[in-house]
Amino acid sequence: MDTALSNRIAAFHSVASQARQQHAYEEQSLSRLHSKIAQIETDKAQLVMAIGLIDRCIQIISANGIGKIESIVSGGLQMVFGDKTMGLVLNKKDGARGSSYELLMRHGDFIGKPMDSFGGGPVNVISFLLRVVMVKRFKLAKFLALDEAFNNVSEGHLGLVSEMLQKLCHDHGFTILAVTHQPVLARAADRVYRITDEEQPRLVLEGLNGTQESTDSPQAA
Repeated sequence: MDTALSNRIAAFHSVASQARQQHAYEEQSLSRLHSKIAQIETDKAQLVMAIGLIDRCIQIISANGIGKIESIVSGGLQMVFGDKTMGLVLNKKDGARGSSYELLMRHGDFIGKPMDSFGGGPVNVISFLLRVVMVKRFKLAKFLALDEAFNNVSEGHLGLVSEMLQKLCHDHGFTILAVTHQPVLARAADRVYRITDEEQPRLVLEGLNGTQESTDSPQAA
């Protein structure tokens, strides 16, 4: 009798221990679910804010910006490529989920998609000018970082690209940090930092008024 009772008590303790372990596991799972729900709510709030910002941008552009955007970008294209028949066209499309805009390019009487019909050079210029428009439209910091942004523009037009960049910096207060392998663009910059592949790399500073060399490493500079 005592042995049977002891076995039953031991079995009860074992079941109780398993129940406590299961309860602890369920509590941990519940805690993880609460954390996931909180994260989802946070992500949802951020998404709502982002959608609201995008909608606001679209409203601003739709209300009074389309013509100005087309004018600014078209002016830049005409300046760089020396062709008054070139320009940007923003084609508005109304759909079930609202309005969208298709970026097209005009050359004379022909209108087509910039990359498909006109190549990389105009696309480079359009992309850059749209960034400038966004900076000005939404009053962002006048700083642009460019990584080979005009690598598809032919050498014959790079001089005018340089003039455009200088005008933005000197007349409109922009600061532009550009990575380039194009000497025409480098010569137009106020400062040029060249990193060499020597055993002891040097940082070479070239300005409009001459060239100076620093023996410091790029990290020290």
